[in-house]
Amino acid sequence: MSINVLDPNILRRNLLLEAAIDKQLDVLVQQANRTATLLKNTKMEENQLRNLLNVAVTSSSREVVINFIRYQIARDKDKWGQKDDDFGHTVIRDLRETMDRLAGAVEADVKKNMPHVPEAETLRQTAYVRLMQLYLGYLNRAFYYGKKTNDFERLRGNANG
Repeated sequence: MSINVLDPNILRRNLLLEAAIDKQLDVLVQQANRTATLLKNTKMEENQLRNLLNVAVTSSSREVVINFIRYQIARDKDKWGQKDDDFGHTVIRDLRETMDRLAGAVEADVKKNMPHVPEAETLRQTAYVRLMQLYLGYLNRAFYYGKKTNDFERLRGNANG
C-alpha cells in the first residue's frame, strides 16, 4: 500500500499531528531541563548527548535508543550513572513513561479533531518518535547550557531567566 502524501486527509492528519505535538512542547522542555540537572556533577561531554540524539534521529525505535543508553551506562558510569535515579536510567524512564504519556495525549488530540484519521494505527508511534527526538534535542541543549554556564540550577526553574 503506497501513501499519497498529497491526499488532503493525510495532509490534514499531519497538520493536526504537528499541532498536537506543539501543545506538548512546554512539558517536553521542562522534563528535559529537569533531567539535564542530573548531569551537574558528572563528567558528561557534549558529544555523548549528540551521539544519543543521532541514534534517535536515525532510528524510529525506542528500544534501539534505550539499548544505546544502557550500553553507555555500562561503559561509562561516571557520565551516565548506574543507579535508578541517575541520569541514564532517568532518561530511559522518561522515554518509557513521559514520552508514552505525551504520545497518547497527541493521539487523542488528533483523533478528537479527526475521528476517522487515516493511518490511525501508526499515529501514536509517529507521535512517539517525534516527541522522543524533540526531547533528546532539548535535553542536549539544556545540558549544553548547564555545562557552559555552570548554572544547572536555573534549569530546575527555581531561578529567573
